[in-house]
Amino acid sequence: MNFIEEHIIPHANFWVYILLMMIGLFAMISKNNLIKKLIGMSIFQTAIILFYVSAGVKRGSTIPIVDHHLVHDQYEA
Repeated sequence: MNFIEEHIIPHANFWVYILLMMIGLFAMISKNNLIKKLIGMSIFQTAIILFYVSAGVKRGSTIPIVDHHLVHDQYEA
């Protein structure tokens, strides 16, 4: 139980990423229908995007949107 609490639960997003990647890879390799292969590739692509987003998350950060009025007021002063 200690292994699950230390390694699995804190990195649940990475386990979802691995699961989605394996499902997409399996669909691309095992299916003969091209539409099903494209669906598998889409699932694989979603897993990679999820990985990049998960890797870039910072705790305590805010949305990087600049308030237009604050920027405009700085240039007028």
